[in-house]
Amino acid sequence: MGFAAHLRYHWMEPVIYKSLLYIPIAIIGNYNAKDVAIVYFFTIAIGHLNHANLGWDYGILKYIFNNPKMHIWHHAKALPSHVRFGVNYGLTLSFWDYIFKTNYIPHSGRDIELGFTDDESFPKDFITQELYPTFSRKRKSSK
Repeated sequence: MGFAAHLRYHWMEPVIYKSLLYIPIAIIGNYNAKDVAIVYFFTIAIGHLNHANLGWDYGILKYIFNNPKMHIWHHAKALPSHVRFGVNYGLTLSFWDYIFKTNYIPHSGRDIELGFTDDESFPKDFITQELYPTFSRKRKSSK
């Protein structure tokens, strides 16, 4: 985990995430560019802090805002057997994880291995990584 980790993501993530954010704001109405900019810069700041290798949890606000102590577990390579699909999904707001019981913070997490299963075989070059989720991975048969 490091500050630059927040800048590495698949090119479709902003398309999807920002659509999920800004389309409802546009539908609701009564918001101007300044309001949208405040939300945008706040979410970017939270994201940068979450990936900055800090041990912060924001005290009582940890139940509202995602924080570095919580978010590091989202990137943990090994999780307990009862965790099936991952943990700590909230990008900016942690209360979703508390509501849907996907919150997981057993300890600070500063000593855990980060990554994902079989990350050693993940493509190394940029183009293959960008195409990986769609074209490069062979789908397992459900038979």
